[in-house]
Amino acid sequence: MLPPKSITARYDVVTEQIRAGSIAWSLLAVRDSNSLVDAITPAQFEEDERLPYWADLWASSIALACALREGVGLSGKSVLELGCGLGLAGIAAAQAGAVVCMTDYEPDALEFARFNAARNLSPEELTRVSFRLLDWRNAGETGSFDMVIGADIVYDRQNFTALLSCARRNLRPGGSFLVADPGRTIGRDFIRLAAGEGFRLSERTVAVTHRGRDLDVTLADLVRVVAA
Repeated sequence: MLPPKSITARYDVVTEQIRAGSIAWSLLAVRDSNSLVDAITPAQFEEDERLPYWADLWASSIALACALREGVGLSGKSVLELGCGLGLAGIAAAQAGAVVCMTDYEPDALEFARFNAARNLSPEELTRVSFRLLDWRNAGETGSFDMVIGADIVYDRQNFTALLSCARRNLRPGGSFLVADPGRTIGRDFIRLAAGEGFRLSERTVAVTHRGRDLDVTLADLVRVVAA
């Protein structure tokens, strides 16, 4: 399956093959995401400190995708992905039987995610996936979901409140906000904050091999507490 010209005319792309046990995915990615950083002007960065994090494949995405495929009981459940990037975690959720809404702040991320979903999902699975632009800071309600997921999305302290508010507004009572983070201090701070702001925390560490490196990723399951 060849990528559309709307992508290849603007990006130098590469296909990444991801394997985890018996699971395999094929993802279109930007060959050198650093080149996108170099293209950002000071004025563009100053506007909202936007950087092209979406264009890379992160170890946290692989860890989250594997967790979703390995049996968290997603069949028939609704899932909202925040910061879908290239789409791996949302694809895994759809393969596990969920109805998935992939969201991102960047229109180009959604274009890559659409292509990767079409490449990896069956026609039936693809009917259960939708895509939409979403700014966490002005998200409003996108629906009532059983699960909200995000991989490597906790990298900016000023977004903590917006992320938690977005998750709380869009989760059903008792729903789960599943966050994958590569063990950064800022990620630990976010998880501790969430645990004191209406979420019950359970977490585990999973090992991921990515581009020849063995990495530990924290999976934090934040369950929205139902008020008594």
